[in-house]
Amino acid sequence: MSLRENRFLLGILFPIIYEIGLIEAYLLILPGNAPPPFNLIPAIILLFPAFMFYVYSPYILFNLSRAQERYLEALKSDLDEIFLLKQIDLEPNTKESLRTNIQAILLPQLKNIFRRGYIDAYFTRSESSEDKMLSFSETLLLFSTTYGIINIGNLFTIIYLHFNSIDLDFIYIDRIINPVNVAFFGILFLIFIGVTAFSFNHSRNQLAVLISKTSYNLSYTTYADDIRIKTRQVELDSIRKFPLADKIGNKLAANWDLVSRLYSDLIESHITEELREYSKREVARALVQEQYSNLLEQLDLAEDKRKELELQFYLGQGVSDAIDDLVSSEEETESIKLDVLYTRKKLENWDEISLDEQISTFLFLWRSVESLFRNILWKHELFPEDQSWPSIINVLLKEKFLTVKENKELKRIRLRRNAMLHRSQDRFVVKEDVEELLGILQAVIDRS
Repeated sequence: MSLRENRFLLGILFPIIYEIGLIEAYLLILPGNAPPPFNLIPAIILLFPAFMFYVYSPYILFNLSRAQERYLEALKSDLDEIFLLKQIDLEPNTKESLRTNIQAILLPQLKNIFRRGYIDAYFTRSESSEDKMLSFSETLLLFSTTYGIINIGNLFTIIYLHFNSIDLDFIYIDRIINPVNVAFFGILFLIFIGVTAFSFNHSRNQLAVLISKTSYNLSYTTYADDIRIKTRQVELDSIRKFPLADKIGNKLAANWDLVSRLYSDLIESHITEELREYSKREVARALVQEQYSNLLEQLDLAEDKRKELELQFYLGQGVSDAIDDLVSSEEETESIKLDVLYTRKKLENWDEISLDEQISTFLFLWRSVESLFRNILWKHELFPEDQSWPSIINVLLKEKFLTVKENKELKRIRLRRNAMLHRSQDRFVVKEDVEELLGILQAVIDRS
């Protein structure tokens, strides 16, 4: 059975049919009471509400799980960290205004899209392992809810039958006079209610966690008027940019027909799940950046400060103000800032990004190092014999902007860069080299 069939058949329909079957069996074994065929009318009548319950089950499950409330609480508790309010350089009044606008405008929109990210995909999920776990929790919660309601009804029915019989046109149930029988069935139904209550609470908590993992989450989500169109456009663009060759190898891509079976059995499911996660991150990032930019435009900020805040929020790290003082060109300043922030962001998820992204990160950072070193010399009116790299380094060493140890590391990293550019077999980047290069850049800036 598919995920959708599991939720409907096991979560909703099965406990209803099971209950009706027990009632029919009870009537059948009563002495002198053979139920006519139309005793199955309740089963037919209940099919429609069962189907409607399933249609609205994503809304019911979402509200029962309280995932939205937990999500909003998490956003509020980490507001300064998510939106970098501690790092940004703003006047106190302006920063407080930004915080207020985020809470009043952006957070409700993030909460809304978090909800829609779960509900819109409810009937169209794939068969990934994460989705199967989510479907299992949904099925268990639906079953606990349905069966719990049924047993609460059974408990009240038993109490009622102790005092009155049920006499309808299509069913007759006599009174249960013996109080021992009433107590026995009452305790039995109370046990069922207790078990379903435990199952309900467990599956609800588990569902809230899984919704947070599968829906658009944290500060990378926001509201859009036509979210489905926008989401589809970004998803398709992310699929186009997905580094497939790096994931499966150039030989495999070039000989697809020969290894299609191997690909299907060993690779396809992993690639599919990673592609979904990659697409989800890109969608969320694009949506939140647009909305956050709109929010900043409503504040009374200078254009350069607004751009810096957008860049800082998108890449998740602060920008060194010293770069503004060292570099005279505004375009070059923005370029260096972008390279530094881009590097920091990529280092956070280094093992998850593609080889091309790792190489680009390293080369962008190296370009910024070269540019900034030259700008430092110009700023301090220091003029090397020529514009070659060794001459620039010698002046930096002489003026104590660069240490001997840092120079040794720079030589090693530069050799690694040259090998990567000129020899195909050396086309790789070591994370430690990027971290070292970024540290040297920051150290030189601090000394300048």
